[in-house]
Amino acid sequence: MRNELDNRVVLDVFEKVQRFGEPHEHGHILEGIVATSDFDGYSVNLSGSGVSLQLNFHQSYRFDYASDKAKEQFMAKLDYIHRHFNNPAG
Repeated sequence: MRNELDNRVVLDVFEKVQRFGEPHEHGHILEGIVATSDFDGYSVNLSGSGVSLQLNFHQSYRFDYASDKAKEQFMAKLDYIHRHFNNPAG
């Protein structure tokens, strides 16, 4: 099975949603992506537009989505957040 995710990017997006996003139930939301984690930080979850992604401590992950198109749109949002939300210099 080929690994379709760059775990570093997923973790970067998770951090950016937490930092730049608005509070949302158990986490934060940014650009339609909700970031949550379990109580001990063992796994992080990103979800939005009918797609959820769980990344576990040992680099395993699980996607849940209804269609390939929904997954593509979700991944495009993750890429957007990764590229456009940066920490201020200094």
